[in-house]
Amino acid sequence: MDKQRQMAEAELLQLGFSFINENTLSGRVPQDGDVHGVYIQVEISLTGFPIKQPEVRLISINDDSELYKSVPKTWRHLDEFIFSSDPKSTKFYICSMHNWSARSDRGGKFIYERILSWLQSNVTNNWNVDEDLPTWRIIPQFSNAIMYLPDYFLQELRKEEAKTFFSMTAFHTPYVFTSGGEASGKKEGNSYPINEISFQKRIYYFFPESPKEHPFTHLMKAKLGDAFISSKLLLVRLPGNYLFKTLYQLLKTIQQNTDLNKILEKSQNMPVIVMYRGDKGRDEAVAFLASKEYIEGKEDFQIHLMKLESMPKRPMAIDMTVGLLGVGSLGSQVARLLSQKETRRVVMSDPDVLSMENIGRHELSPFYLGHLKSRGLAFELNTKTLSNNFFYMNEDEKVIGISDILVITVGDRQAFDKLAFRKLLGHSKPIIWAWSSPNNILQEIVITTSVTGCLNCYYALTESDKELATFQKIALEEIKAATSIEFDICGNPHTISQMEKMDFLATQIVSILSYYSRHGRFPFDFVNYYWGTDEIIPRAKVGYVQCHPACTCKGDR
Repeated sequence: MDKQRQMAEAELLQLGFSFINENTLSGRVPQDGDVHGVYIQVEISLTGFPIKQPEVRLISINDDSELYKSVPKTWRHLDEFIFSSDPKSTKFYICSMHNWSARSDRGGKFIYERILSWLQSNVTNNWNVDEDLPTWRIIPQFSNAIMYLPDYFLQELRKEEAKTFFSMTAFHTPYVFTSGGEASGKKEGNSYPINEISFQKRIYYFFPESPKEHPFTHLMKAKLGDAFISSKLLLVRLPGNYLFKTLYQLLKTIQQNTDLNKILEKSQNMPVIVMYRGDKGRDEAVAFLASKEYIEGKEDFQIHLMKLESMPKRPMAIDMTVGLLGVGSLGSQVARLLSQKETRRVVMSDPDVLSMENIGRHELSPFYLGHLKSRGLAFELNTKTLSNNFFYMNEDEKVIGISDILVITVGDRQAFDKLAFRKLLGHSKPIIWAWSSPNNILQEIVITTSVTGCLNCYYALTESDKELATFQKIALEEIKAATSIEFDICGNPHTISQMEKMDFLATQIVSILSYYSRHGRFPFDFVNYYWGTDEIIPRAKVGYVQCHPACTCKGDR
């Protein structure tokens, strides 16, 4: 690798570059002439080369080093790094080494040609597909001030007319001052000069005011607690024809087109969110804390860039209302996966409360000991996903009535039979039944619909179908040979589970739900998984469940 670096350095030296320190070379691109009247000066850092891709810093364009205002507003794949409160002191890095790998043919000449290709693409505005990856105009790095935005907030801001300015309340962590004091909750955060606020002693969390019933308030409560102050927050929606590339250009665009001093009255600072037309027509946003000097329209001003965080709008993977009857060790993992799978709605019912023997084998933490599992899961998963898609109900019948599909993991044969042959007798919507043996040696999933046999038909099939009966016999022999029960201090028996295998079963159930949501059908009616001792991958047996001659459900169809 040292030889490869030496060769890369030699090639760059031949191309007119020179060392400015032991890891960095500086040079002109193109080496001679220009690209339609444009040439650039760059610095290439080879620290960690070739394992680490070279960093390419843009130093000047046509010998103009005031890049914060001179970078062409249409240039792309140029990252801006903000290191201080002065927007003029930013650094710019060329993003031209996509899909870097430590290959022997990627030396100094390759790096130079990629930079030259980047310059040519920007000057001609003609990008090839491999180079034109998603890019940003403004990237907030290293900020210890974070603005959290719920998705509905961004949706509403997108609806606003172009060049809209309005204010609302934001709640945030109390400011700590460079003098050592702390802001009082009796005064608004806008009343403190920005140069008196310390951005090294504390991380500041900002939240725009939102409806109290929205789950996003769970996050606000967790981050702020009862110690917070409020500020007026300025929201700006820029028209799509406002062009800028750098943060400074954006700030000056707003400053020159708006009398902020009238809008913001006599504020010493103001948190600001700006939404604008970003790369390839996407809506993007930036947030910063503006100083009084900026508000007053002065040329020299300070800002503190905030990191904006929101969850992207993900496509609905399971566009159904899924009902879960039973949310124990298996059902809670199904619920967790559904929360990560973008499910339209999940309704749950389980009469059990979380007990000590559940800890470590259930999605809920010890905080929920003594609470209903279904209620605790609804609260926990809504909080984790900042959604309102999980609900609990005290009666199975309510879950059954509103669900498009049911998943039943109630845990024992008696409970399954009570549901199958009493509450769900004649149920027309699909049902996924799932259970696991001690030690998860044999795991079974059965799907019943209006055109399949019932659960009892499946029981009969496990005896009449020779291949399935043999498959289960092998598993049952191993189950009998293994220790299946452990006892607590009171002498109560508890079934032994292998949680990695329980998680596997949960993933299979959710995969079936996802398949059905996309295709409106099932690829099979049952699947059995058999885990031999120390097996990492189970053996599987799949098939179909028809109305069995020995079952009375045949006469009902």
